[in-house]
Amino acid sequence: MSDEDLIGYLFDLLDPDDRAAVAACVDADTEVAARLERLRAAAAPVLATAEAERDDPPEPQPGLAVRAIAKVAQYVVEHEPRASEPERPETAMSAFLRDYNSDAPVEFEPGTRAKVPGATAAPAPPASDGPDPQPGRRFRADLIVAAGIAFLGFGLVFSGIAKARQQQRVYACQNSLRTLHTGLAGYADSDPQSRYPQIGTAAYPTADTFAASLTDLGHLPAGYRPGCPASADYAAYAYTLGFRGPNDELVGLRRSNAASPACDEYDLMPISADFPTASAAPCAGPLSPHAGCMNVLFVGGNVRLTTSPFVGPGGDDIYRNVYNVVGAGANRSDAVLGRPGDRP
Repeated sequence: MSDEDLIGYLFDLLDPDDRAAVAACVDADTEVAARLERLRAAAAPVLATAEAERDDPPEPQPGLAVRAIAKVAQYVVEHEPRASEPERPETAMSAFLRDYNSDAPVEFEPGTRAKVPGATAAPAPPASDGPDPQPGRRFRADLIVAAGIAFLGFGLVFSGIAKARQQQRVYACQNSLRTLHTGLAGYADSDPQSRYPQIGTAAYPTADTFAASLTDLGHLPAGYRPGCPASADYAAYAYTLGFRGPNDELVGLRRSNAASPACDEYDLMPISADFPTASAAPCAGPLSPHAGCMNVLFVGGNVRLTTSPFVGPGGDDIYRNVYNVVGAGANRSDAVLGRPGDRP
């Protein structure tokens, strides 16, 4: 068991299967358990900070990134070792001009004029064959490069932090859906026909009222909110609208067991999920708090993260029925989930 796995276990960054494997290894191996406790003690301040920031993430101070980039750029410019520039070799033309200028002037009789073949009235060019170095330009170039490197580094760090937080929100929502499945299973076990809470009745007319029936019978933990904990405004999950029977009667989903007919097998039937994404939404309404993806809970207890709404039996859209509207399914294999206010 590596320290990376133990650190991921401490900071709750592992998926459920990996976390269970680490927990089992810690229980079985005293040496691993001792390593975990040493890591927990060493990371106690970080763990406390992470726990405090989990529910109330701190906002960076205004202008923090700009000030940090400026500090890094200033440090690089002041402390970067600069190699001295090699002396440029003297060109043939520079050597000729140097020798020509060093010769003693020739004296002529009054009224005569020296005639040097190829000579012009223009002054001799300077000995150097290039412009003098300009330190100011070099400084500005170093500053731009350092600022670019610092900006790229901060971008990578912030991107990694945002990705880790998004993944943590997804995991929290998946655990919440598993808790909801436990309550739904308990309700079905207590129902004479093994049915899950059915909406479309006078007591529970819309999709968001299904949790009231679970709460009334004590199948949900105290204080549990049937919505994704990643968003304070996300107070509900989408829930099954049921389907229409042969006589157009509304029928709710039923939990399968060993005595159920084959046609009543619903382990792969979606029963609850996050709100749809913007691209999957059938109409205006609340959207998934996970940007381009959503968690889906199936009757068998499996939770799946998906970017597509076509995860119902046979690949049908879980937010519309076969008639492409929000309403009860046309038959028992037509899965439809409704948001708050949706009716069968």
